[in-house]
Amino acid sequence: MPPRISGQGVRFAFREYTSASAQASTLPRAPKPRKWPARVAVAAGLLGGGYAYDRNFNASAVSRSLRTAYIGILCTLDYKINFSPRNADKIEGLHQRVADRLRYVIDTNQGLYLKLGQALGLQAALLPKPYREAFGHVFDRAPSVPWAEVVEVFQNDLKLHPDDIFDYFSDEPLASASIAQVHRASLAPKAGEAKGTIVAVKVQKPAIAKQMDWDLWSYRTLMYVAEKLFDMPMYFVANYVSQQMRLETSFRNEANNARRCAELLAQTPELRDDIYIPKVYGAAEGYPESDRIMVMEWVDGCRLNDKEAMEAMGIKPRDAMDLAIALNSAMTFSWGFVHCDPHPGNILVRQHPTKKGKPQVVLIDHGLYISLSKTFREDYCTLWRSLFVLDVPKIEEIARGWGIAVDANMFASAILLRPFRVSQKKEENPGPELSQYEQQVELKRRMRTMLENEQLIPRELIFLTRCQRMMQANNQTLGSPSSRVNLSAKWASIGYTRSLTGSRDLRSVGLWTWIKDRSNAVIFRFTLGAVDLAFWITTVKQRLWPPAKGEGWEDKLQKQFESMAREEFGIEIDDKVFLG
Repeated sequence: MPPRISGQGVRFAFREYTSASAQASTLPRAPKPRKWPARVAVAAGLLGGGYAYDRNFNASAVSRSLRTAYIGILCTLDYKINFSPRNADKIEGLHQRVADRLRYVIDTNQGLYLKLGQALGLQAALLPKPYREAFGHVFDRAPSVPWAEVVEVFQNDLKLHPDDIFDYFSDEPLASASIAQVHRASLAPKAGEAKGTIVAVKVQKPAIAKQMDWDLWSYRTLMYVAEKLFDMPMYFVANYVSQQMRLETSFRNEANNARRCAELLAQTPELRDDIYIPKVYGAAEGYPESDRIMVMEWVDGCRLNDKEAMEAMGIKPRDAMDLAIALNSAMTFSWGFVHCDPHPGNILVRQHPTKKGKPQVVLIDHGLYISLSKTFREDYCTLWRSLFVLDVPKIEEIARGWGIAVDANMFASAILLRPFRVSQKKEENPGPELSQYEQQVELKRRMRTMLENEQLIPRELIFLTRCQRMMQANNQTLGSPSSRVNLSAKWASIGYTRSLTGSRDLRSVGLWTWIKDRSNAVIFRFTLGAVDLAFWITTVKQRLWPPAKGEGWEDKLQKQFESMAREEFGIEIDDKVFLG
């Protein structure tokens, strides 16, 4: 049996235990090891490893987005704190700081951000001056990628080296843009040929595929923040522009666009001999195809705005410009399939192969197209024709249908990109001069009123207006040799006539409609004739007394349009970014 312990022994043992515990509690305790240095080291290691992975294997896609987020937050806070009546005299400096930050993001991130900068530039004309200047460089040449990365794209997409496909392939690109660069190459000569066909090979920069989703998400976020920041409707175009950007990075889509454009051109007798679309080499010709590699026929020519080169070839700049405007107008009003990047570098001019002294216009870079629905195209053709027959009710009806509430004169001028009055407007008594802060608050109010229903606004208008402005800028650069508005209006009339369904004879439409059709046709021709006469008089004056730079026909129209926008709507327009 175990020994028995008395109650007194238990009490003694307890007193000894508690006494020892008390003494032990008075002794200094050993310090606990600190955990935060280890945690910081682990966090730093994870961040460093994540940054290294993102930079070396993910084309810095996450880092670029974080940079954009940081700048976006900084700009938002700057506006929230400093855009107020008490800082009315410092508003210009605020805009300058924010514009400089946005330019920094575009210049640092490069790649698709240059395209996104162009998309932002579409709306920059309605923003304060510093923003217009910040986006003025987005059409410039972009840096190229080294030869090793070009080879990497071929091996990843085709499992081939460029030398396996081409008889010759230039190591250095001849041109570099935001998402791709172009190399000169030659195909292997066929039997009986001394040398192969010279081609242009467009190669997408490898970082684009990794960066695209992050960049487009950043763009949409930036547009959302900008809408909240400026309190103006801007985000409604973000998804549409993102979709077009995504399509533009697919060279299979670009090849299909080029082929479709060539087919539509072949069905247009007025243009098919004078416009040329370079051939695309693909599976049908026995060459591999890829979303990041495209092989095209090589075509020599000068840029549309190179007046000296055209004159050296014996070509009149007016003939080339007329063709370029006619092509853009046919696409818009007749085809409903529009090349949306008519930058002068994408429109080449060469001597016509069969017409001595005449130009042939070559259209390249078919990545960005929009398709116009039949309903929108009919409305757009009707709108242009209505502008020239002064059908104010129809103009206002179309504007309301597009969710745009604006004075008919301003709407007409914005569509034509020239001052145009279709109705008499009462002059309002000018109020007291507003401060810069008050002017911009008033502009926001007017813009919100004008775009009363942003869901109804056709997204296509964004790109069509951009195309019109680019064609106007091309004409300006050449000294305004072409009557842009009239040429476009004539094609609008052609598109309007072709879009009509059913007979328009007296028996079918009735006496009143029949008379209206005929009177509208007379007014249309008279208005075009009046504009042509004014253009001709200006052209004669320019030949007799050469104007100073910036005083051509388009320049005058642009200045008058800017003045009208400023006086009647409070908008400062200065979109010289399209003059590149």
